[in-house]
Amino acid sequence: MEDDPVIRDALQELLQHWGLVTEECAEGREALTLLEAGSFDLMLLDLNLPRLDGLEVCRRLRRLPINQPLVLMLTARDSLDDNVLGLEQGADDYLIKPFEPALLKARIQALLRRAARPLRDTWNWGALQLSLDRRTASFNTQDLRLTPKEHSLLEALLKAGGRTCSKEQLIEAAWAWADVPGDESVKTHVKNIRAKLNQAGAPPDLIETVYGVGFRLNASHA
Repeated sequence: MEDDPVIRDALQELLQHWGLVTEECAEGREALTLLEAGSFDLMLLDLNLPRLDGLEVCRRLRRLPINQPLVLMLTARDSLDDNVLGLEQGADDYLIKPFEPALLKARIQALLRRAARPLRDTWNWGALQLSLDRRTASFNTQDLRLTPKEHSLLEALLKAGGRTCSKEQLIEAAWAWADVPGDESVKTHVKNIRAKLNQAGAPPDLIETVYGVGFRLNASHA
Protein backbone atom coordinates (compact mmCIF):
# COMPACT_ATOMS: atom_id res chain seq x y z
CA MET A 1 0.00 0.00 0.00
CA GLU A 2 1.74 3.14 -1.26
CA ASP A 3 0.25 6.53 -2.16
CA ASP A 4 2.98 7.66 -4.58
CA PRO A 5 1.97 6.19 -7.98
CA VAL A 6 5.53 6.08 -9.32
CA ILE A 7 6.85 4.18 -6.28
CA ARG A 8 3.73 1.99 -6.22
CA ASP A 9 4.11 0.96 -9.86
CA ALA A 10 7.83 0.30 -9.44
CA LEU A 11 7.20 -1.88 -6.36
CA GLN A 12 4.48 -3.82 -8.12
CA GLU A 13 6.75 -4.47 -11.11
CA LEU A 14 9.54 -5.70 -8.80
CA LEU A 15 7.25 -7.98 -6.80
CA GLN A 16 5.75 -9.51 -9.93
CA HIS A 17 9.24 -10.04 -11.36
CA TRP A 18 10.08 -11.96 -8.18
CA GLY A 19 7.13 -14.28 -8.77
CA LEU A 20 4.57 -12.73 -6.43
CA VAL A 21 0.93 -12.15 -7.33
CA THR A 22 0.06 -8.61 -6.28
CA GLU A 23 -2.77 -6.21 -5.51
CA GLU A 24 -2.16 -2.51 -4.95
CA CYS A 25 -3.96 0.47 -3.49
CA ALA A 26 -3.18 4.07 -2.64
CA GLU A 27 -4.88 4.89 0.67
CA GLY A 28 -5.61 3.41 4.07
CA ARG A 29 -9.37 2.76 3.96
CA GLU A 30 -9.04 1.10 0.56
CA ALA A 31 -6.28 -1.07 1.99
CA LEU A 32 -8.49 -2.38 4.80
CA THR A 33 -11.34 -3.08 2.36
CA LEU A 34 -8.96 -5.02 0.12
CA LEU A 35 -7.59 -7.01 3.05
CA GLU A 36 -11.06 -7.97 4.26
CA ALA A 37 -12.11 -9.07 0.77
CA GLY A 38 -9.11 -11.31 -0.01
CA SER A 39 -6.45 -13.56 1.47
CA PHE A 40 -2.87 -12.24 1.47
CA ASP A 41 0.47 -13.61 2.66
CA LEU A 42 2.32 -10.31 2.92
CA MET A 43 1.53 -6.58 2.89
CA LEU A 44 3.99 -3.80 2.08
CA LEU A 45 2.58 -0.88 4.03
CA ASP A 46 3.73 2.72 3.64
CA LEU A 47 3.57 4.70 6.87
CA ASN A 48 2.32 7.91 5.25
CA LEU A 49 -0.94 6.86 3.59
CA PRO A 50 -3.80 9.34 3.12
CA ARG A 51 -7.09 9.04 5.06
CA LEU A 52 -5.67 6.37 7.39
CA ASP A 53 -1.92 6.26 7.94
CA GLY A 54 0.04 3.03 8.00
CA LEU A 55 0.07 2.77 11.78
CA GLU A 56 -3.71 2.97 11.98
CA VAL A 57 -4.13 0.51 9.11
CA CYS A 58 -1.86 -1.94 10.93
CA ARG A 59 -3.67 -1.39 14.23
CA ARG A 60 -7.08 -2.01 12.67
CA LEU A 61 -5.83 -4.94 10.59
CA ARG A 62 -4.70 -6.80 13.70
CA ARG A 63 -8.25 -6.54 15.09
CA LEU A 64 -9.91 -8.02 12.00
CA PRO A 65 -11.16 -11.64 12.13
CA ILE A 66 -9.26 -12.62 8.97
CA ASN A 67 -6.22 -14.67 8.05
CA GLN A 68 -3.54 -12.15 9.03
CA PRO A 69 -0.85 -11.26 6.47
CA LEU A 70 2.72 -10.47 7.43
CA VAL A 71 3.34 -6.71 7.40
CA LEU A 72 6.52 -5.08 6.12
CA MET A 73 6.24 -1.38 6.89
CA LEU A 74 7.95 1.09 4.56
CA THR A 75 8.88 4.41 6.14
CA ALA A 76 10.99 7.48 5.51
CA ARG A 77 11.11 8.05 9.29
CA ASP A 78 14.39 6.69 10.59
CA SER A 79 14.02 7.43 14.29
CA LEU A 80 14.09 4.49 16.69
CA ASP A 81 10.84 5.60 18.36
CA ASP A 82 8.92 5.66 15.07
CA ASN A 83 10.06 2.21 14.08
CA VAL A 84 9.45 0.69 17.51
CA LEU A 85 5.95 2.17 17.37
CA GLY A 86 5.33 0.47 14.02
CA LEU A 87 6.38 -2.90 15.45
CA GLU A 88 4.23 -2.33 18.53
CA GLN A 89 1.18 -1.71 16.30
CA GLY A 90 1.60 -5.09 14.61
CA ALA A 91 4.20 -4.72 11.85
CA ASP A 92 6.50 -7.73 11.44
CA ASP A 93 9.42 -5.74 10.07
CA TYR A 94 10.21 -2.29 8.71
CA LEU A 95 12.39 -0.88 5.96
CA ILE A 96 13.58 2.73 5.77
CA LYS A 97 13.16 4.53 2.43
CA PRO A 98 14.98 4.89 0.13
CA PHE A 99 16.15 1.29 -0.06
CA GLU A 100 17.86 -1.00 -2.57
CA PRO A 101 15.68 -3.62 -4.32
CA ALA A 102 18.07 -6.36 -3.16
CA LEU A 103 17.46 -5.41 0.47
CA LEU A 104 13.69 -5.36 -0.04
CA LYS A 105 13.86 -8.82 -1.61
CA ALA A 106 15.95 -10.15 1.28
CA ARG A 107 13.48 -8.78 3.85
CA ILE A 108 10.52 -10.28 1.97
CA GLN A 109 12.28 -13.64 1.68
CA ALA A 110 13.06 -13.64 5.40
CA LEU A 111 9.43 -12.88 6.29
CA LEU A 112 8.02 -15.49 3.93
CA ARG A 113 10.48 -18.10 5.17
CA ARG A 114 9.24 -17.36 8.68
CA ALA A 115 5.74 -18.23 7.46
CA ALA A 116 6.98 -21.10 5.24
CA ARG A 117 5.91 -19.21 2.09
CA PRO A 118 9.13 -18.82 0.04
CA LEU A 119 9.38 -16.70 -3.09
CA ARG A 120 9.15 -18.74 -6.26
CA ASP A 121 12.09 -18.36 -8.61
CA THR A 122 11.28 -21.32 -10.88
CA TRP A 123 7.95 -21.91 -12.64
CA ASN A 124 7.05 -25.23 -14.27
CA TRP A 125 4.39 -26.52 -16.62
CA GLY A 126 5.10 -30.18 -17.23
CA ALA A 127 8.52 -30.34 -18.88
CA LEU A 128 8.57 -26.57 -19.39
CA GLN A 129 10.69 -24.69 -16.84
CA LEU A 130 11.35 -20.96 -16.49
CA SER A 131 13.71 -19.23 -14.05
CA LEU A 132 13.03 -15.62 -13.06
CA ASP A 133 16.42 -14.80 -11.53
CA ARG A 134 18.51 -16.41 -14.26
CA ARG A 135 16.09 -15.31 -17.02
CA THR A 136 16.31 -18.73 -18.65
CA ALA A 137 13.74 -21.19 -19.96
CA SER A 138 13.92 -24.80 -21.09
CA PHE A 139 11.79 -27.71 -22.25
CA ASN A 140 13.00 -31.18 -21.24
CA THR A 141 16.21 -29.41 -20.11
CA GLN A 142 16.80 -28.04 -23.64
CA ASP A 143 17.50 -24.30 -23.59
CA LEU A 144 14.84 -22.26 -25.41
CA ARG A 145 17.03 -19.14 -25.90
CA LEU A 146 14.17 -16.67 -25.57
CA THR A 147 14.39 -12.94 -26.15
CA PRO A 148 13.58 -10.73 -23.12
CA LYS A 149 10.05 -10.06 -24.41
CA GLU A 150 9.46 -13.75 -25.15
CA HIS A 151 10.64 -14.61 -21.63
CA SER A 152 8.24 -12.03 -20.14
CA LEU A 153 5.33 -13.35 -22.21
CA LEU A 154 6.02 -16.96 -21.21
CA GLU A 155 6.38 -15.85 -17.58
CA ALA A 156 2.93 -14.24 -17.72
CA LEU A 157 1.40 -17.42 -19.19
CA LEU A 158 3.02 -19.59 -16.51
CA LYS A 159 1.90 -17.34 -13.68
CA ALA A 160 -1.65 -17.45 -15.04
CA GLY A 161 -1.66 -21.19 -14.31
CA GLY A 162 -3.73 -22.22 -17.32
CA ARG A 163 -6.08 -19.24 -17.19
CA THR A 164 -6.39 -17.20 -20.36
CA CYS A 165 -4.13 -14.15 -20.65
CA SER A 166 -5.71 -11.43 -22.75
CA LYS A 167 -3.57 -9.62 -25.29
CA GLU A 168 -3.78 -6.54 -23.08
CA GLN A 169 -2.38 -8.48 -20.10
CA LEU A 170 0.46 -9.84 -22.22
CA ILE A 171 1.28 -6.38 -23.53
CA GLU A 172 1.38 -5.07 -19.96
CA ALA A 173 3.70 -7.91 -18.95
CA ALA A 174 6.24 -7.46 -21.75
CA TRP A 175 6.17 -3.89 -23.04
CA ALA A 176 6.84 -0.51 -21.51
CA TRP A 177 3.87 1.85 -21.40
CA ALA A 178 5.51 4.15 -23.95
CA ASP A 179 6.13 1.33 -26.42
CA VAL A 180 2.74 -0.37 -26.71
CA PRO A 181 2.56 -2.74 -29.74
CA GLY A 182 -0.40 -3.85 -31.81
CA ASP A 183 -2.14 -7.22 -31.61
CA GLU A 184 -0.07 -8.57 -34.49
CA SER A 185 3.16 -8.03 -32.56
CA VAL A 186 1.83 -10.11 -29.65
CA LYS A 187 0.79 -12.87 -32.06
CA THR A 188 4.21 -12.81 -33.71
CA HIS A 189 6.03 -13.13 -30.39
CA VAL A 190 3.80 -16.02 -29.30
CA LYS A 191 4.38 -17.67 -32.68
CA ASN A 192 8.14 -17.38 -32.13
CA ILE A 193 7.84 -18.90 -28.64
CA ARG A 194 5.83 -21.80 -30.08
CA ALA A 195 8.47 -22.38 -32.74
CA LYS A 196 11.24 -22.55 -30.14
CA LEU A 197 9.14 -24.88 -27.98
CA ASN A 198 8.46 -27.13 -30.98
CA GLN A 199 12.18 -27.27 -31.79
CA ALA A 200 12.77 -28.48 -28.22
CA GLY A 201 10.16 -31.24 -28.63
CA ALA A 202 7.17 -29.58 -26.98
CA PRO A 203 3.67 -30.49 -28.19
CA PRO A 204 2.35 -28.00 -30.77
CA ASP A 205 -0.68 -27.15 -28.62
CA LEU A 206 1.27 -26.36 -25.44
CA ILE A 207 0.25 -22.72 -25.89
CA GLU A 208 -3.40 -22.53 -26.92
CA THR A 209 -5.08 -19.65 -28.74
CA VAL A 210 -8.36 -18.52 -27.23
CA TYR A 211 -9.82 -16.80 -30.26
CA GLY A 212 -10.85 -13.21 -29.74
CA VAL A 213 -9.36 -13.17 -26.22
CA GLY A 214 -5.72 -14.22 -25.94
CA PHE A 215 -3.57 -17.24 -25.06
CA ARG A 216 -3.16 -19.84 -22.31
CA LEU A 217 -1.10 -22.89 -21.44
CA ASN A 218 -2.81 -26.20 -22.21
CA ALA A 219 -3.84 -27.86 -18.94
CA SER A 220 -3.37 -31.35 -20.40
CA HIS A 221 0.39 -30.71 -20.56
CA ALA A 222 0.78 -29.32 -17.01
